[in-house]
Amino acid sequence: MLVPTILFGTVTGFAASLVVGGGGLVRHAVVGVLGMLVGQGLVRLTGWRIRTGNGFVDEAAMAVLGAILVVLLARFIA
Repeated sequence: MLVPTILFGTVTGFAASLVVGGGGLVRHAVVGVLGMLVGQGLVRLTGWRIRTGNGFVDEAAMAVLGAILVVLLARFIA
């Protein structure tokens, strides 16, 4: 269960880096996994979610959105 999460996080972290910049495989994985958590937190707190008709794409989009927020927050703090 951990390996698919890390792989999915790496892919979503890479997608987020295309939008806001950044690099490195480990960084993509960390940002992506944190982004998944943030994206799910947004869904739970606000009830807002991206609906494409495909559950996997919905989850990936929310994870990428969360990863973008993680990167922007990290840049703001640093």
